[in-house]
Amino acid sequence: GIKFNSMVPLTKMGSDPSSVVHKVLQEYKCHNCEIVFREDVEIDQFIDLLEGNRRYIKCLYCYNKADAVTMEELDVLARQPNSMVMSCHLDLNKDRLLARMWNMLAMVRVYTRRRGEPPDLNEPSVMTDGRGGVTIRTLCGHLHRDLMREFKYALVWGQSCKHTPQRVGKEHALMDEDVVQIFKKTAKEYGLEKKGKVLTKQGCLAEPSKKVHDRDKKGPSSSRHDPGYKHNGKLGGKSSGFA
Repeated sequence: GIKFNSMVPLTKMGSDPSSVVHKVLQEYKCHNCEIVFREDVEIDQFIDLLEGNRRYIKCLYCYNKADAVTMEELDVLARQPNSMVMSCHLDLNKDRLLARMWNMLAMVRVYTRRRGEPPDLNEPSVMTDGRGGVTIRTLCGHLHRDLMREFKYALVWGQSCKHTPQRVGKEHALMDEDVVQIFKKTAKEYGLEKKGKVLTKQGCLAEPSKKVHDRDKKGPSSSRHDPGYKHNGKLGGKSSGFA
């Protein structure tokens, strides 16, 4: 059957929310389910959940011509949730509107720099969590599609570092207004990597790893304490009398 439970009072579904929910579930042919409400929602929001083809996104209401209304009306509009009042004619609240939009979209500006040159602060790379993330890997994809193949490491200056500069890998999470300098592999390193070989930090060719059996990992046992050791065809040990 249908199990109905609510963690908060449902004030937007009438006097009997349980019967309303049961009727809606019967229309959608849901006869065996368990419904738990953790927030006070409307019946339209519950139907959107059952449909499964609705997606709620962030919204910011911007009211222009703030200079054409009284202070009392302006105060009522400004106190509404997700609302911002402004005036294009008097150039009021434009900076606050831009900052509010930037924070709601969760955008991150990242600046790049070349070796031996100051960072380019005129054209940042803008990234968001909803579109690929804010990691070094995403930044490389923004700069060039083949950069990840030649990526070696990166130096980062900014809020995301424990110390400046910090050497990081491709999965390092960036923060707003970080400065990144990317180092690529040399032609020798890139060519050897294609052949399945690796260079050490000293520039030498690393030997391929070998599998060692468990019995070979143990060192040889001492003949003095080995009861199965043979000397001249006889079993040795503590009682054999030889060193």
